[in-house]
Amino acid sequence: MKVLANDGISKSGIEKLTKNGFEVITVSVEQGQLVNFINKNSIVALLVRSATKVRKDIIDNCSSLKIIGRGGVGMDNIDVEYAKEKGLKVINTPAASSSSVADLVIAHLYSCVRFLHNSNRSMPLEGDTQFKVLKKSYAKGIELRGKTIGIIGFGRIGQEVAKIALGIGMNVIFYDLHTERVSLELEFFNKSNVKFD
Repeated sequence: MKVLANDGISKSGIEKLTKNGFEVITVSVEQGQLVNFINKNSIVALLVRSATKVRKDIIDNCSSLKIIGRGGVGMDNIDVEYAKEKGLKVINTPAASSSSVADLVIAHLYSCVRFLHNSNRSMPLEGDTQFKVLKKSYAKGIELRGKTIGIIGFGRIGQEVAKIALGIGMNVIFYDLHTERVSLELEFFNKSNVKFD
């Protein structure tokens, strides 16, 4: 069975699919050519991220298509309900990017409290003439340890942010419409863990 990973796929994803008997095609087919390509190659599964749109025209005109997979959380680029009505299986990977997004959130926090963005831009341009002034202004950075982070929405990503924040010594408070209490478990490099309630 043939799988078209139109928006790219990791090497490990290709290996897993191939190991399980799928032929993985990784060419990027232009949106307007998808119907022809899928039909010509008898594609059974179409894997997309956010670039490719899977609308009614593809669903209606590709009889070989059985599965639409979205690498990521949101599926606004897929007509999900319509595809399901037509008997197609629609799947996504809701937890795939949670850690990456949480890392990015914490990276931005560090960038803000340590003036990394501004210093990275200003020092190369003005460091020759303004070094002492710039150094003094950027030396006013603070530590995240001991600070309180408020997280609005405590789903997968919010919980991953909380784990990192707890790991660096921050106090975590959160608000979520559906969750009042959560037990988090931090896993460390040596397989040890700590639970927080």
